[in-house]
Order: sequence, then structure tokens, then C-alpha cells
Amino acid sequence: MKAASSSGSTAAAEVATPTKPSNSFTVFANTINGKASLNGKKAQAINPSTRRPLWDVPVATNDDIENAVAAAKEAFETWSRTHWNERAKYITKAKDALMEIRDDMAELIMQEAGKPLQFAKMEVDHSARFLSYYSSHPELETKVVTDNDELRLTVRYVPMGVVVAICPSIHPLLLAVAKIGAALITGNAVIVKPSPFTPYSTLKFIEYTKSIFPPGVLQALNGDEKLGPALVEHPDIQKIAFTGSTATGKKVMAAASKTLKRVTLGLSGNNACIICPDIDVSVVAPQVSVGAFLNSGQSCLATRRIYIHEEIYQEFMQHMIDVVKLWKASPSLPGAGNVLGPIQNELRYRTVKQIVEESKRKGLTFALGNADFDEDNHFVIQPAIIDNPPHDSRVLMEEAFGPIISLFPWKDETEVINCVNDTKTGLGASVWSGDMDHAVAIGEQIKAGMVTINSHPAPLPSGFLSGWKESGLGGELGTEGLLPYCNVQTMYCYKLPVAPGSAEAD
Repeated sequence: MKAASSSGSTAAAEVATPTKPSNSFTVFANTINGKASLNGKKAQAINPSTRRPLWDVPVATNDDIENAVAAAKEAFETWSRTHWNERAKYITKAKDALMEIRDDMAELIMQEAGKPLQFAKMEVDHSARFLSYYSSHPELETKVVTDNDELRLTVRYVPMGVVVAICPSIHPLLLAVAKIGAALITGNAVIVKPSPFTPYSTLKFIEYTKSIFPPGVLQALNGDEKLGPALVEHPDIQKIAFTGSTATGKKVMAAASKTLKRVTLGLSGNNACIICPDIDVSVVAPQVSVGAFLNSGQSCLATRRIYIHEEIYQEFMQHMIDVVKLWKASPSLPGAGNVLGPIQNELRYRTVKQIVEESKRKGLTFALGNADFDEDNHFVIQPAIIDNPPHDSRVLMEEAFGPIISLFPWKDETEVINCVNDTKTGLGASVWSGDMDHAVAIGEQIKAGMVTINSHPAPLPSGFLSGWKESGLGGELGTEGLLPYCNVQTMYCYKLPVAPGSAEAD
């Protein structure tokens, strides 16, 4: 039996073909009720590879907020009754449209996020895969829990209403698309708030696809520090999907409690991996290095604490050093050929720099990355590997959101598992071993929502991602990640007794 939310009207209109914006990729607008809006004052994000301002973006006004929420509420009434399969067609069209502008979008991501161009292209490709996943996902079916002579008990999933997606700067397009796809396929209307540090790719994606969706179904608002709180506290918004720091997530949760909004929080991690002695160092060390330093360590799933069995500790550390030394860390510009780019914004750059410099002052052992900072016109930080720092070091107590990691030798399995779990966060972890069963047994003792065996954490759209402890509330991706975008209705259908002698009784 299919969910009732999909049994109403079919698509409100034929899925349209997007029209490429006349101003292409130099003018950026908010999208409100199917139209580009340039209202309000203008702001500019900074290119972290040059420290120079990028293009103007509008800062949403209070009227913009009210108009977007009103449009979303109106659009929801039809969109929520549009059949699941029809909604999937819209999402497929949006995916196709994204791939039509793949190279332009990748350049935007390179400039706003500082990613090397090849990794910016990967982000666009991953975004398209996420949209494909949601558009091909089977409809959430109504569950029949009990069906007997007395009672038919069912559970169905109903769209919530207006969803606000508050997105971070680390993967600006991908993490927006993950929320957009899940919210739209389940029948909600979505307002996306990109990070003010990286607004361009998300605004352009929604501007480019606005002609595909019915007006009000998918909107985007860039804003200042007032926009997030205004959306979180708005009485006509039913859900907040937030990805960002634990500190900000707590504020979102507190503000949402005023109206008892549903919230999904994807928050900080301080992720660890355990290296068992039976691995091939030459194979595993490069992969662990990628998981630690990819995107210059700017990922909530980046590996920051690496526990290596003492039998292979020195060999493994040296192999990591040899690998990472080959990677060029520089501003991300066309033709740069770099593997690591800059820290995305100055605030984060200063924080990571402070952690590195404090580690030096306290005499921690740098196996790699002990050079002075290059204060040129960029936010590049060279990768650093710290050899066995004290567990109360700032580099371990905080999530160093940059290219700095710590290595530790271990001998006793119970002790190393305790060390891995000795943190307030619990997002991701990995275990590397030639004995799969043994690795799984270790992984099951790690207090984290995502554990990978013989791979660095890299979520697939089909795999639920949920942070434990202070790494989040609820989760996203996979079938389980669709459910938080729905209200659940349980229906008790008691069957009336049949009167004796009636035709039904006979």
C-alpha cells in the first residue's frame, strides 16, 4: 500500500526545461516564488585563494523572508499531493540541468570554497548522484502493522510542510543538494539558506532550476547573521535541517524549541581510525592520508586522530609523511595542479593557525609541517602531522578544522578503543585490518554513527549518516534519512461487529 501523500493530484504542471541565466555566472540572486530577487543590500564573499572579494549577492530582507515562506506554504498544498513518481521526474530534470552547467559550477565552487578544480568537479558529480538517488528511491509505503478481524492498524508518512535547509561552507553544493533532494521527494517545500561564506553555487543551482519546479517549491535566501535565527523561529516553518558546528547547532535547537520545530542537526566530529598490525602499510597509509587531508581537512568526517599499532607505528608514520609531501598545497587557481587548497575563510584560518602555533609553543613533536606560516594573499596552511601529543592538547580537544592530524601508537586493543571513544563527539571512525571479522568486532565497540572498515569515511547517498553524542541529532541520507522529513500518522481502524442474522454474518 502506498503512502496517502502520493495518492492525490499528479504533477501541477509539465516539468519545464531550464533556461540558462542571461547573466550567466557573474550575477547572483535569491529565488523567491519562482523569480530572481535582487532586493536588499549587497554582500560579497571572499575567494580564499586570493583574499579578494567575489561577486555581489543580495542579503534577504524581512519582506523576502515573509514572501518566501508564504510562497512555500502555498506551493506545499499542491506539491505534497503530487504523486511521488511525478516529484521524482522534477528532481531528475534538476539533476540533468546541473550536469549541463557542470564545469561552470565547478569553477564557482573552486572560487568560493577554495577547492582544487578536480575536487570541485567531483562535488558537482556527487551532487548529481545524490539527486539521482532521491529521484529513484521507492515511495515510502504505508505499513500495515496489524490486520485481523477486529483491527487494521497502519502507519503512513506525511510531508511536514515548509523545510529550511541551513548549509555550511565545507561542501556548499553537495550538502545543500542532499537536503533539497530528501525534502522534495517526500513532498515538502524547501527554502535553502547557503553559508554566507559560500553562497554562489547554491544560489546559482536554484536560480538555474527555478523554471523546472512549480513556484515556491524550491527557493533560496542568502542573508546575514539575522537570517538564520529569523527562519528558525518563524512560526510557519515546520522543520530545520542544519549542518554546521556543535556550538551553532545547540543555538538552532534552543531557538527551534520555541515553536517545537522538528530539527535534524549534523554537527562537528573528532574522528579517529584504528590501524591494526596486519595491514599492508604501502596500501593503507596513502588511503588514510586522503581521509585525513582531503579538502585540507575541512570535513566533519575527516580523520583527525590516527591510532597505529606500535609494531608498525614508525613505518606507517613515515609512509604518511612521504605521501603527503608529494601533495602540492597552494591557492586553488586554474592550472594550479594542487591537491590541497586554502582554508575556506579567514575566521577558520585564524583558528587553525592558532592551534598549530600553540602546539609548537608547547613543544609538541611535528613529524611534518613545522614551517612558519606564509602570510601571502591566501588562506593556505601546509599539512601538519603531530607525533603522539598529550590527550589534553588543544589539537585533540577541539575539532581542528584544517590540515592538522595526530598520530598515536597503541598496543592494547581495549585501551585504544577507550581512547577513540573518549570524546564528546561521535560522528565517524574507521578500522583497518586484514581480518574483516576482527575489524567489525572493533568497529561495533566504537561510539560513532558511521564506521567504515578498510576505507576512510565517505558517505554514500544510500547510507544513513547520524552523529552520536554532540555530533548531531537525527540524521540524513538513505531511507532512514527520508523519514525525518515526514510526520508519521498511525491509523487505528476498528471493524464494527456484524449483527447476527445480517447478510454479512451469513
